[in-house]
Order: sequence, then C-alpha cells, then structure tokens
Amino acid sequence: MRTDPVTASDQLAAFAETKGFTFRKLESLGDTILILTGTRWEHGVIIAQIQDQVRRPRTCKVTNVDLQLTADPGELVPDLIVVPEQLAPGAKPWAHETELLVEVVSQRNYREDYEGKRRRYAGSGAPQYLIVDPRDGLCMLHTEPIKSKGNYEQIVTTKFGQPVTGVLCMDGAELDTSEFLRYT
Repeated sequence: MRTDPVTASDQLAAFAETKGFTFRKLESLGDTILILTGTRWEHGVIIAQIQDQVRRPRTCKVTNVDLQLTADPGELVPDLIVVPEQLAPGAKPWAHETELLVEVVSQRNYREDYEGKRRRYAGSGAPQYLIVDPRDGLCMLHTEPIKSKGNYEQIVTTKFGQPVTGVLCMDGAELDTSEFLRYT
C-alpha cells in the first residue's frame, strides 16, 4: 500500500512525539520524508536577524510552517516565510502568494537548498527566494521565477557584510548582513 507523503509525514511526526523525540521539521520531498533535527546557533541567529529587519506591520513572518507548492505535491518547510498578511489559523501559504522565502543552508543538506528547493519554489512561482549560506558567507537572492523551467531569471550574490538589495518586503531598504555569522 502506498501512503501519501504528507499523510506519512504527519504519522511520523505523531509517532515521534509519542516516543519523546524532538526534531525541528519534517519535509516531504516527493516520496521521501526528510527529518531535520536541531539547528546550529548561527542558523537560528541569522533567521532572527532577518525577521527583525522585515518590519512592515502588515507583513507576517513565520517559521516552521508548511508551504504549499503548485508545481509539486510535497510540502516544504522553509526556514522563514514572509507573507503580506497574517495567516488564518491552520492556513498554509502558497509559494506564489509569499513575498520572500528564506533558507539558511545547513552544513549537511546544502544541495537541497541550492538545487531541489530552488527548482520547486521557482516552479511554484515564489517571487523571491533568498539562500543564506553560512558555510561560504554568501547570500543569493533569486527573483523573477520562470515556472516552466523551475529556475529564476535573476540571481544576485552578495557576501556577508554587504547589503542585499531588491528584497521586496524590505520596501526599498537593504537587508543588512554585517552581523550574519558563519559556521565555525
């Protein structure tokens, strides 16, 4: 019997909770379920710094929430989702309705952030995808999704310490990366 990946991930999460396991998030990638445990200090600090800089009052900034994709039956859990308005209780945002998706690259699963998620976010029409890589001290802002190709037209790379420009939800302000931490 084949089980829907979303159902399977819900069942796995419920089972893990009964056994006292803690993990940060589950992602269904097609017929594969990825379990991510705790994050590094640097990872959490970067997400908090980005959240603090996106100050627009009507914007909702959420972490550890499933993102619905139009190009794929799976649901990813970005590190940070910025949407224009507060979500209704129990709602899951659609990728194309977001203002910004952020992934802070992990040391172990970096290929998925660079390739798989980029392809799936672009294919679902997410307008902006920011990859923050504490391994190399780089930010890559992907804009102008080409849904049919699962890619982005524009990719601007910025080194930590330099401002990231063009982030829509910043309302013209620059994203300050001067205090972003690198993995040690």
